Amino acid sequence: MHCQTCGAAFRGRGPLCDECKKTLSGLSSPKPSPAPDGGFKADQDILESGYRRPPSKEGGWSLPQLVRTNIIPIAFRGHSLKRLWLTAIGAAGVIASLGEMFYRWGVWWIWPILPFSLTLVIGYNLLRKRFFTVVGWFNFESDRHGSVYITTLGGNCPVCNGEIGLKDIGPKRETKIVIQCKADSTHRWGFNSADLEELEPRAS
Repeated sequence: MHCQTCGAAFRGRGPLCDECKKTLSGLSSPKPSPAPDGGFKADQDILESGYRRPPSKEGGWSLPQLVRTNIIPIAFRGHSLKRLWLTAIGAAGVIASLGEMFYRWGVWWIWPILPFSLTLVIGYNLLRKRFFTVVGWFNFESDRHGSVYITTLGGNCPVCNGEIGLKDIGPKRETKIVIQCKADSTHRWGFNSADLEELEPRAS
């Protein structure tokens, strides 16, 4: 037991503290002595020692800069493929496949409908936000004139200078695309295709 005023140990010799001679109004646990200069308190947070704990799985550091490492125009016979054409071809193919399915039922009809469905999804996303990614492989993008390109993205992690890329995270049907460091998966940021630099039109 200790004096609340000076922290000295109570020896049970009367109502006064042996050290500060103050009346003992209550007893408490000993006061912690300050750590010497340059030292650490026993319960000092490890962050004060210079260790950088990731603030969260998404964000907390400066946003990395994604750049296009490859830009390949898609063209047929010298004409650039347009996102509107892609959407129209996909929609027409899906409708034709469904119509064929009703007249001639069979397992075979699923094979033509799959590529047309994918074409429709790509075209629809290009119309909405000019970007569609096959995560881990490449992306489809369109410029302001509607021409379609195959692109790849890359860059350096601002935390550890490792390579970054796009990554799908989360359970099935609830996945989202993030920017993630390939050297340390805790270095992660949200991805928005609108943050990419404007894709300038290029000759096919």
